Formats: sequence, structure tokens, C-alpha cells
Amino acid sequence: MELASIELNRRKVLIQFYVASRLPTQELTEAGSDPHEVLVEPLNKWFDVRARYLQWTDGRLAQMLIATDVTARRNAETLAANQADKAQVTSRLVTMGEMASSVAHELNQPLTAITNYCNGMVSRVKGESIEKADLIAALEKTSRQAQRAGQIIHRIRAFVKRSEPQRQATQARTARTLVEETIELASIELNRRKVLIQFYVASRLPTLWVDPILIEQVLLNLLKNAAEAIDSAGLPASRRSIDLRVVPRQTSDDGLVVEFSVTDMGPGIRPEVLARLYEAFFSTKPEGLGIGLSLCRSIIESHRGRIRAENLYTGGAISGCCFAFTLPVETDRIDSLPALNKAANS
Repeated sequence: MELASIELNRRKVLIQFYVASRLPTQELTEAGSDPHEVLVEPLNKWFDVRARYLQWTDGRLAQMLIATDVTARRNAETLAANQADKAQVTSRLVTMGEMASSVAHELNQPLTAITNYCNGMVSRVKGESIEKADLIAALEKTSRQAQRAGQIIHRIRAFVKRSEPQRQATQARTARTLVEETIELASIELNRRKVLIQFYVASRLPTLWVDPILIEQVLLNLLKNAAEAIDSAGLPASRRSIDLRVVPRQTSDDGLVVEFSVTDMGPGIRPEVLARLYEAFFSTKPEGLGIGLSLCRSIIESHRGRIRAENLYTGGAISGCCFAFTLPVETDRIDSLPALNKAANS
């Protein structure tokens, strides 16, 4: 009987027996097929299909096929995934909203320079006191400042624009580019708060399979939180710095991973806050929404990774904080890409 020709109610189980003969009865009855989900297009339904051989009452070998309607679950999973994507985009918009004053300050510098150059050139042209070489030099400076403003806007648009999650192979070179682009965006906030940043990306990293925009979102959130903690504590210049590192590590639980760590010399995290750090809608900021770190954990876990936070101590006193997340190296997936392996070895 054709599965597509049978109408099933939700959660109804269909059992069909297919009679077979002259087959190894004992081996087959001990074995069963792995469950797999199939879309039956005429019904527009998803079914979880499982099969197993068994001995029928007359001694002949039969196959039992069980098809369970899982359409509701599949639809719920699709809806949840769509909502998660929207939440990630919303979080990026919220982050940019929180950085609005810093963005305005960062854009104001090149725009002010452009205004000054233009006013100066207009005055000198009117007074016929500018040489051609000086005019060209001033125009070139104006162009560079306009390009700088354009780059800031481009980075913000690339970060917040609506896009579908897209995993791609990330090696040492692209990992460094990802970090540099994140720092370029984070520097808008860091410069305003007078916080320095140092970074290190290992020259040889195993290949990762990640969505770079989502990883950038996590890093930006961690850098922004570190800068806010340093600034709110009113720390001296000697402690107003952040260290970002990307290195490979061998772990007992997950095997080979790549670790991203953000370390600051701020006041650390109180124990009661540490226990609720990734709780949705929990925030220690007066106007915080409490979705940043919760989404960070969701993003990392969707990449089969782990995220942790810990205080750093010097002589028994808290001397800073470290957020770190690890991403597993999917060797089986990378090995299936011969072209990528060839490029990596060249």
C-alpha cells in the first residue's frame, strides 16, 4: 500500500507487514532500520518511519513498517528556529541601539573633518589664495574622511542586516579577519570609554564550520560588556584594557576545539550574578534587556560549543574576569571537502 495514499490523523500509527521468504530469519529479526523522517508531498505531512523484521504466525518472515505523523513537531521546530533567527537579529539591533551615542561620536569625527576641509577650501578659493597642489591635497583628505565614515556605516549594516544563518569553513586567516572586523566595530564603543584592546590569533588553527556573523555577534557582546564593566568601575588607565585570544586546545570532553577568550581587568562578577548569568531577561544594568548573554549561549550551543565565565584572582582578590567559548573541530565534515583540504595544504 502506498504511504502517500493513506490519510493519517496526528500521532496515528500505521503498521504494514511485508511478507518475505527464504531470508535469514534470526539475523533479520534481531536487526531494525534506523528511524528517518520523510515528507509525503501529496499529504504535505512529515512521517517518522521505522522498520523491523519479525516472524509471522505461520512461520514466514515479515517486515513491520511504522509511520508516525510528526508534522506538528516539525512545524514547531521550524517556527522555533525562525523565532531564534529573529531574536538574534533583534539582539544585534539592540546592541547597535545601545551603542548609538558611540556611533554618533565616531561618525562625527570624519564628518567634522570633512566640514572643516570644505570650509577651508571654499574660503581660499574665494580669496584666490590656494594653489592647485594644496587643493588636491585637501580634496584627498576629504575623500579619506568620507571613506572612513562610509566604512563605519558599512560595518554596521553588514552586522545588523537580515540574513539567513550561513555556516562556512573558517581557517586561521578568516578567523583573524573575523576578529579584526569585530574589533573594528567594537572600537566605536571602546574608544568612547577609553578602553584599549589587544588580540592574538594563532597562526595555525584547525578549520571550523561556523556562521561568522553569529560568532562576531558573540564576540562583540563580550567586548562591549567588558568595556562597560571597566568604565562603570572607574578603573585607572593601567587597568583599562581587554585581551582577546583565539587558540586551539585539546580537551578531554570535546577533543580538539578552538577557544575564543575575552579577558578584562575589571571588577569581576558577583557570585549571585554568576549563577544567573545566562538567564533570559536577567540583567544588572538599569536599562538592560537581559537577552545578550542568553543569546550568546544559544548561538555557541547551536555550534555544538560551550561558553563559560570565571573571575580571575590575584592574591585572593578579584583582578578581572574571563569569558571564553570553545567551538569543536568537525573533522568529518571538513574531510568531506577535498577542495578545501587542498587549499589548506597549499
